[in-house]
Amino acid sequence: MKLQELLARAEGLVRDIDLTPVRRWKDAVAGRKAIGYMPVFAPREIIHAAGMLPVGVFGGGDQMEIIRGDACFQSYICHIPRSTVEMALSGRLSGLDGMIFPSTCDVIRNLSGMWKILLPGVYARYLDVPQNFDRAVGGTWFEAELRAIARDLARLTGREIDEDALRASIKTFNANRRLTRDVNRLRRESPHLAPASEVYVVLRAGCMIPVEEHNEMLAAYIGEARASGRPVLDNCRIVIRGAFCEQPRWPCCARWNGPAATS
Repeated sequence: MKLQELLARAEGLVRDIDLTPVRRWKDAVAGRKAIGYMPVFAPREIIHAAGMLPVGVFGGGDQMEIIRGDACFQSYICHIPRSTVEMALSGRLSGLDGMIFPSTCDVIRNLSGMWKILLPGVYARYLDVPQNFDRAVGGTWFEAELRAIARDLARLTGREIDEDALRASIKTFNANRRLTRDVNRLRRESPHLAPASEVYVVLRAGCMIPVEEHNEMLAAYIGEARASGRPVLDNCRIVIRGAFCEQPRWPCCARWNGPAATS
């Protein structure tokens, strides 16, 4: 696949908030199931070992107007959970057979509860992560959490997850991580060959397709990008420093902006 074709496909996957590729994957073989997840700390290997497709959900971005989502969260809350609710209630996530909500913030914790209320009968699981990293404490507890998810998925598919399948899934996702590191290394060492805009869509496209397919995409991108012959650019490096905060409203910022801020 040529570089521009590869990038066009990746861009299409990222922009498809109707999960068309997921529906096609499910329709190709009767009985297939897909599980959505908020893409941090998600046990994708367990989903994959259960024969299901892990699907990363990032919200609707700038492609949809949020109406019903604002009835569940304050309008100043992060766009991701509000637009995810909007996607669910508009039917865009109907191709998913369940959702896993890893512990990323208090809002996602609340979102998992709202999911059960808004979509009764659809599998939803909140996955907490350990705060104590002692294997005998946090490790034992987290193992129990992951085993509980495995049992849940087994009930959805009607078959248990065996250890061989889990080992194979771990091996496949480890290959995906190695390829991801290779892409990031290429970006770091030769940024003119792998622009950030391309790397972003190529990496994120993996949240919509089987990991085996994404591994092929990553390997192809590395090869095509290295062979692209793009000229070296004299770009300066930029470091962004500061607090992650919106501009304060008047009168907090009046003393910084002068008389105009008080009008």
